[in-house]
Amino acid sequence: MDIRRIFRKSTTDWDVMRARMLAETSAFITECMQHPELAVRIPTVPADKARFPRSLSEAFWNPVLED
Repeated sequence: MDIRRIFRKSTTDWDVMRARMLAETSAFITECMQHPELAVRIPTVPADKARFPRSLSEAFWNPVLED
């Protein structure tokens, strides 16, 4: 077995996956720019001034990750 063939195949697979991730990210950003109401707003507070309760973290991430 030619070792160069193994590395060439994995590089090609990575290139295909990378191209797909870039296309999906681009499509998502384009959609959010055209429809800002669809973008997920991330709640923030200064780290040295406040903390979010765990319940807020769960309330935020559960809908985002289950969508």
